[in-house]
Amino acid sequence: MQSLSSTIRGTSTWAFKSLRAGSINLFGALMLANGIGYLYQMLMARMMAPADYGVLVTLTSISYVLTVLMRTVQAWVIKAVASRRSGTVQLVFWVALRTMVPLGILAFAAIWLASGVAADFLQISNSTPLIVLGLYTFSSFLVPVPRGVLMGVKKISAASFVLVLEPLVRVASAVVLVAWGLSVNGAIAGFAVGNFVSFIVSLFLIGSLLTHKAQPNSGEEPEKLSAVDRYAFVMLAVNTCLMVMSSVDQVAVKHYFSEQIAGQYAVAFLLGRVIVMVAMSLGWVVFTRSATMLPGDPRRAHLMTRALVLVGAISVVLTGAYLVAPGLAVHLMGGADYSSAVQYVGMVGIEMTLFSLIYIQAYYLISLRKTQVIWPLLIGVALEVGFIAEYHDTVTELLVGLISVMSMLLLVVSSLSWWLLRAHTDNAIAVVRPSANSEISDITRQGVA
Repeated sequence: MQSLSSTIRGTSTWAFKSLRAGSINLFGALMLANGIGYLYQMLMARMMAPADYGVLVTLTSISYVLTVLMRTVQAWVIKAVASRRSGTVQLVFWVALRTMVPLGILAFAAIWLASGVAADFLQISNSTPLIVLGLYTFSSFLVPVPRGVLMGVKKISAASFVLVLEPLVRVASAVVLVAWGLSVNGAIAGFAVGNFVSFIVSLFLIGSLLTHKAQPNSGEEPEKLSAVDRYAFVMLAVNTCLMVMSSVDQVAVKHYFSEQIAGQYAVAFLLGRVIVMVAMSLGWVVFTRSATMLPGDPRRAHLMTRALVLVGAISVVLTGAYLVAPGLAVHLMGGADYSSAVQYVGMVGIEMTLFSLIYIQAYYLISLRKTQVIWPLLIGVALEVGFIAEYHDTVTELLVGLISVMSMLLLVVSSLSWWLLRAHTDNAIAVVRPSANSEISDITRQGVA
């Protein structure tokens, strides 16, 4: 018991130091943005009928996959800007933007063309919400470019402001549009409006940086900025698998069950997302810290363990609260109209607790460039789709299948983590020992001389 207590205290101290070592303003802005995002969901749940709200949550759960692209592009822009002179900010910005705009247009066109088929699959009466989702998708291709520039030049306060501005505009515009009677279309349009406003404000904030003309020397060719290596593709695939696993249940419920059941389940799904958001936030802290540590740093070996203890403790506490007082949790999130969601909340909490432990380990392994983790994740996604296709008579049966897959995947990923971490540690020791022995020999020879 004393050992466990000391571990938890050490983990708490580590988490605080991690935030202090990075940017407390940026992390705080991210948490505030997440909080405003949940305010948006709570307001929409109360302003819309459960059936319409189920459509909204299903479509926005699909859009969570967009965060994969946004984070990948944003990370590339940050790295490209931070590693070059201020005069090349303009170059990085335009290379990124002229890549993302055509992709955004292509994505919008693809969603528009597939909207009819997708509406039939998701049992949505018309395709208009999907077309509005396409507009939101296009806007999501624009936002990470100027936001990445702000972070790359270390304008943390400005970046934090933009992070919070987007959900604020989303909430305000969605409330107005839904109140006007636009229902699902208005709620999704709020996402697009928030992104476009955020993009315009970000452009204004980096305007002075874009006036500097790039003058790359021989070591800073423009062509190098467009290079994407195998590691970037694997990281994109890992993030995609993780986002699919955390969102597939809401899509499946919307496809196989009635609008009323899908609307009720949406509240349970969002309560599960609280656990996912904790894992995602801590996962980025783990990734950043681990990626910047030396291979032989002794703190690196304990990083994943402490992160797992912290996210596991938070997840277990939240899931315990869902199991003990599901009615209170549902009422706070959606209100009295979603009382049937009580029966799903506990199981969704268990599912997302397992997922959060997988998420932390996947991000840690990627930080070590251990790309083997992609294979169990791909298999896990395939198994989830297979289970859903076979076992979906009731929502409970569907959740039992997903929990079973998550349990097996956690066992496999944990075994892989242990094996790869042990091999990584052994290699680090092997590299450090010859260096240390060489230094000792040099000191001995100097002493003899």
